[in-house]
Amino acid sequence: MTEPKKETRNTKQRNLLIACMKENSNRHITAEELYGLLKEKDSRIGIATVYRNLKMLEADGLIEKLYVFDGVAPCYKMLHNSCEHAHHHLICKSCHEIIDFEDDLLETIEKIIELTKGFTITDHRLVFYGICKDCKEKLKHQSDDAE
Repeated sequence: MTEPKKETRNTKQRNLLIACMKENSNRHITAEELYGLLKEKDSRIGIATVYRNLKMLEADGLIEKLYVFDGVAPCYKMLHNSCEHAHHHLICKSCHEIIDFEDDLLETIEKIIELTKGFTITDHRLVFYGICKDCKEKLKHQSDDAE
């Protein structure tokens, strides 16, 4: 006899968290930032509730979790649907801005890996670290001023 699938509770806090994630769908947000926004709407919500719901939403494929830098809290972003391929990211090492990069350039590499290694790839993550356009411009102006 198989165990019945555990139902995910659809609580007020979970609905509030999802609504807040949707309101901030144009950016990646840390659990602490999300907690601060949720506290403004419901003072009874706890940080453990935020982490627990983020974990469930990630497991359900509704949000993606992104580790920006070692030792820095991960960020989360709402996915449009659970089948959506998690896009890639450009992360500025100066201001820590996260820029979404939609093009999937790894399809050929995935096919080669599958053909040569017999390994079925179900997902991948790609993060490029560098300096964003705005920070590059600021650095240019600082060096021009120093001359």
